[in-house]
Amino acid sequence: MVSIVLVLSLVMAAEARGADAGKLDLKRYMPVAQIKVGMTGTGRTTLQATTIVEFNIKVLAIMKNYGPKRDLIICRCSGAGLDETGVVSGMSGSPVYIDGRLIGAVAYSFRWSKVPIAGVRPIEQMLGVTDAFPWKVAGPAQANRRSGTSWGGGDDALTVPASALASVDVPASFSDRGAYQMRPIRTPVMVSGLAQRAMARLGEQFEPFGMVPMQGGAAEPDLPAAAKLEPGAPLAVAMLRGDIQMTTMGTITEVVGDRLYGFGHAMFGYGEANYPMMTGVAKVVVPSIMGSFRMGAPSEEIGRLVWDEATGVLGRIGNDRATLVPVTVKVTGPGRGVERTFRCEMIHHRSFSPMLAAIVTGNSLTAHSDLPRDHTVTYRIRIKPERRDPIVHDNLAVSPNADRYVEAAVRRIVGQVMENPFQNLALESVEVEAAIEPGSRLAELEKSRALRNTVRPGGTVPIELKIRPWRREPRWIKVVVKVPDDWPEGKYAIVLCGADEALRQEMREAPVRFVPDDIESLLANLARQERRDRLFIRLSAPGQGIAIGRDELPNLPATMRSVLLGSARRKVTGVAGSLVTTRPMEYVLKGGRRLEITVDRRAPEP
Repeated sequence: MVSIVLVLSLVMAAEARGADAGKLDLKRYMPVAQIKVGMTGTGRTTLQATTIVEFNIKVLAIMKNYGPKRDLIICRCSGAGLDETGVVSGMSGSPVYIDGRLIGAVAYSFRWSKVPIAGVRPIEQMLGVTDAFPWKVAGPAQANRRSGTSWGGGDDALTVPASALASVDVPASFSDRGAYQMRPIRTPVMVSGLAQRAMARLGEQFEPFGMVPMQGGAAEPDLPAAAKLEPGAPLAVAMLRGDIQMTTMGTITEVVGDRLYGFGHAMFGYGEANYPMMTGVAKVVVPSIMGSFRMGAPSEEIGRLVWDEATGVLGRIGNDRATLVPVTVKVTGPGRGVERTFRCEMIHHRSFSPMLAAIVTGNSLTAHSDLPRDHTVTYRIRIKPERRDPIVHDNLAVSPNADRYVEAAVRRIVGQVMENPFQNLALESVEVEAAIEPGSRLAELEKSRALRNTVRPGGTVPIELKIRPWRREPRWIKVVVKVPDDWPEGKYAIVLCGADEALRQEMREAPVRFVPDDIESLLANLARQERRDRLFIRLSAPGQGIAIGRDELPNLPATMRSVLLGSARRKVTGVAGSLVTTRPMEYVLKGGRRLEITVDRRAPEP
């Protein structure tokens, strides 16, 4: 376990580097070593409006090495209504004192406990959370003798990265009953501007992080009393703001100069952070047998959350503001002349930004009404990576659930831009335009028949296709496939399909085209698209080829292809080819049909 001697001496050294940093008064804190079972004290939290109330605690146990090099103080809480509600989601970070000295923050609870038993994160672990790393300590540190415990450092120079103090401690899942495990208190996420359909999906995606989305009020910047910056006051961290808002709610544990500590456990747990930090106001506490929770709303922006790890979060108070990504969604229809624009800003986070951008998109499409039962959405997605050309997709989606299709497209592009193995790319903006029209332009390819199965090189094959539009009578269309003049005799496949099936066919034939080996090829792949209102005609090419890296060598002799595939060369893969032509359609085609033709120089003239 990292001792308070080491942690506090390191914090003091870190403070000395910043003139604006407050001095750490060691007399304010009580280390775990001095805490005994049976001790009593008080805690501070906010349950209604901005009024900080006190509750009582009694130490039941000290759990040594509860987590990796971390202890946990188990306390029984009482007063302030906690006997009725139990430990409340939103109390994370509530400071706890014994003899007027801060021992830590309420951070853990038993989900199904019948009495308010809390796990208190020791303060020395929380003060170890820092954005100034690595820390360097040289020579003897200031010592303060208290109850025979040394608070000073040693004589040796040492370097301790912040990551060595606590590993990321994000729970794998909160979906089981969890009656026998004390876990980080669930973090309420106040959401406004989101429809119930999107809320349900959001809950599924937040659950592994111990977050519980709940519909609450929007930001209330006009409440001056909410701007308290003291232990026990609400602490809000914005994930999304604008026409849709998402804000996590916890409690301030300690304020030292411009540094603010809170939560007592991870928010996301990924270390370096860059999120708007705000004060807040509590609205109401809702008692629940499954876990009581505090509803509230963010208020005034006070700085930036800069670090987020297992033992708590650290914010810097001041005028420095987090960099956010603008997300704009413009929706036209389904009624005539109906046009709405939704604007938000989201945090820049590799795991959460793709989800947030997708949720804003999907929610905007259904914000005022569900999509018509049969519908078509024509959309344009424009995602701009920093210092790069925008990635633009113009396409269509059809019922059922066209909104989910567009949402998934946004999530995929944003996710691959931000979470790629080649380069850290920041996003400049996400823009979506969508036009909703009643009636589905979906059509299924039901049948196909070649009017001629044998053809000479350079000849043509007429094909009839039976297409069944959604909720309409089927009809036949005719297409003509031309065989190149130089193709050798043999049997060839013709596949007639929509864009989705055409993509799957190409991925099977030449997977190397879809495996990027640098940032440029990744962005090129993301920018590539095929219009879904097209009929794709894929005529299989003669022979087989290989790809060495990304360079394709098509139609090689069989012996040469076999030798190269069996060689010691790296990144040698097989590829097959097709001659692809397209034909515009008024429908988004589902399915595909496969025919086989024979190329024969002796075939009769058509």
